[in-house]
Amino acid sequence: VHWLRAKALWDQWREEMILVKLEMDWRCKSFLWKTTQWGNRMQESLEKHLPGHRCYAGRQSQMYSLLAQDAQAAF
Repeated sequence: VHWLRAKALWDQWREEMILVKLEMDWRCKSFLWKTTQWGNRMQESLEKHLPGHRCYAGRQSQMYSLLAQDAQAAF
C-alpha cells in the first residue's frame, strides 16, 4: 500500500513538472505575441500621427519584450 501511494505521488509530481514547463513556454509565447501586437499598434499610431499613442504602445511593447526575456532566462 505504501509503495502505491509513493508511486502515485511520484506520478503526480512528474505530471506537474511537465505542466509547469508547458505553462512557462505558453507564457513566453504570450509575452512575445503581446510584444508584436503592441509593436503593430505603435506602427499604426506612427502612420496616423498620434505621438501619445505611439509612445504608450512603444512602452507596452518594450515591457512585454522584457517580460519575455526574463521568463525565458528564468525557465
